[in-house]
Formats: sequence, C-alpha cells, structure tokens
Amino acid sequence: MPKTKIFLSSVNEDGLRPLRQHTFRELQGLGHEPLMWEENLGPWPMHVNPVVKCLEAVEESDIYLLFIAAKAGTYYPDAKRTVTHLEFIKACDKGKTVLVFADIEVKALFFGKAKPRIDAYREHMKLEARRYPEPEELLAMLAGHDDLPKHIDPYVWFFLHDMMTRGVFMDDLRHGVPIDWRTYLSDLLRRGTILLPMESSFLANQRRVELLDEAYQAVTDLVPLLRMAPLADWTFFLRHIVGRMDGGRIEHRYGGFMTETAGTYEACVAATLYRYEEEQNRLLYAGGSGSEAGPAFYSLSRKDSYVVLTYNMGDGAQAVYFTDAKRMFYCCIRSGRYVLTLHIPSGPGWNAERFMLYQDSVIDGIINKNPYLIEFIKMVLGGLQS
Repeated sequence: MPKTKIFLSSVNEDGLRPLRQHTFRELQGLGHEPLMWEENLGPWPMHVNPVVKCLEAVEESDIYLLFIAAKAGTYYPDAKRTVTHLEFIKACDKGKTVLVFADIEVKALFFGKAKPRIDAYREHMKLEARRYPEPEELLAMLAGHDDLPKHIDPYVWFFLHDMMTRGVFMDDLRHGVPIDWRTYLSDLLRRGTILLPMESSFLANQRRVELLDEAYQAVTDLVPLLRMAPLADWTFFLRHIVGRMDGGRIEHRYGGFMTETAGTYEACVAATLYRYEEEQNRLLYAGGSGSEAGPAFYSLSRKDSYVVLTYNMGDGAQAVYFTDAKRMFYCCIRSGRYVLTLHIPSGPGWNAERFMLYQDSVIDGIINKNPYLIEFIKMVLGGLQS
C-alpha cells in the first residue's frame, strides 16, 4: 500500500525545531512519508526557486501539517504573503487535509486582542474606502497597537485571521507536551478525514490555443454584420457575444509563486447596450439579448448605475461589478459612445464581501479570459459613426 505523504510546515524558529524533528521521526516510524525542508526536500539546482518547489511538494502531498507560534517567516512583497502562508493557501486550494497546531498563548491572544482589532479595521476600511485593507496596511495597524505583545510578529495575527476566515480549525500546541501521533491520526482515520493516496490525474490545459480559435470564429461570424453606421437591430450581434462568453474560474495570484481558486462564474446570460445621447445628456438603451433588460435610459447624474459609472470612467474603460441580490457579475465595457454590459451569474459562495476581497482577480478572470473577443467588441463599438 502506498505511503501517505505528510508535508510538515512551520517557520524554522528555535522553539519549533525540536517539535519538527520529533514529528518527522514519529511519522516515519508509523509508516508514513513525511516531507520537510531540512530533511528530504532538497537540494535543488541553483536555477530552481525553492519556494516554488515547496509549493509543488505541498501539491504532491496528502496531508498538510502546520505548526505556528510567534514568528512569521520570510515575507515576499510581490506575493504579499510569507512562504508558510503560501504553503497553507496551496493546501487549502488543492483540497488537502489541513491540520494546524497553534501555540496556546498565541491563540489566546489572537482571539482576545488581535482578532477584534483586525475585524474593526476591516469594517472601517470597508465603509470608508469600500475595500478591505491590503496586508501591508493591516500589518502597520497591528504593529501600532501597544497592547499586542512585541515578541509575536504582527503577520502571525494576519495569518491566523485568514485561517479562521477559511474555517480551518486550530488545535492547541503546548510546549513540552508531545503529540501522540498514532492516536491522533488513528482518530482522523476513524472520522474518515484521511484519504489514502490516489493516483493523480491531470487534464491538459489547452485554453490558450482555444482562445485563438474562438477569436477567429467570432470574427468570422460577426464581420459580415458590420456597417459604418450603427445597426438598426443589435439583437443578433449581442446574441453572438453572449453565446461566446462561457463560465470559468476566478484565480487569485500570489506574485509569481502560485494561484488560488477564489471561486467560479457561469456562462453569460444577457447583454445590454447603451449609447450616449448628447442632446439629453443621457445614455439611451440601444439593444439587448438574453434574460435581462435595462431601463430605457440612464441620466449621467445617476450614481447607482454601473453603466453610468463605466461611461464616466472614460473611453476604453472596462470594469466588473457584483450584486448580492441577483448573485450576478456585471462586466461593463465602454468604447466611444457605447457601454456594453455582460450579465454573468456568479458561482457558489460569492457575496459582496468576497467580491470586495477578490475584486481585482474577478476583473482579471472574466475580462482576460476572453481578451480577443473583448478587444473586438471595443473595436466594433468604437468604430461606429455617431
């Protein structure tokens, strides 16, 4: 029977080294295959990034085991995360069994002092700036509170808050009290949370090649419809656009190291088109296709309209919005006098807070998934006569 691969993760601080070594030997003795940086994860050629290799090892593992205490480890500004945090995110994203042991003092201080500070600051930023704080802003805020002990890195509070947000349970880690791994893992087996290693299967990703083929087919279908003047009936044009905007994944990138699946979105269900009418200083409904329809016009003074917001951003603007009530993404594209809105249902799990947290990734995932088609739409709308 193949061995269960268990990735041991923690900051390499003095207080955790004996625990890491003891755990590695215990797991080996129980017939598992522990993976740990200083034992069996290197060395690699100089041109290979060690962070990437660690993340690959996490992906190849069956269980991700994390010890966390007072230190945060190396922080990578491009990824806005530490190495240990990236490993944790990778394990969650790939559906690994995640086991976390947090120092009991650190854990108590987090729930008693740090978490209320983080929650209050996030709520303040949400109301004042309509976004959540960047990690650097959050860390600066935490570092400025004198009631948080200085021997614990502020990043640890941020890390623990992310664990809590993801619904990951944290067991107690008590210095000097060994963990009975035989009993612990046997209990997990009884509860059915450990799956024996299975042969991995990978689907080839041919999306880049498919993009070119889809773009060519779109141009072939749509070019015969073009005229120098606007179409009298936009329905056929918009129906083709809707039909070519299928669903996909929203991936959040952490620098050049890894991506995490933040969620999904479904195939486009409708499109609406508005044209600026100078005489009335408003956006007039030009046409639509699908299950959604818009009002006859929007005054440019309206502040609650995604169409107006996008038009006022300037020619070439593109943005994605979200509404909780309909669980819908609205991808708005301005070109010349026109604003096109694509109505795209969100996948499960999306709400206003999640959208605010991953807003840039949503924009990237929806707009950049069909770059040629989006540019073609902008070219068509921008080239029409007034």
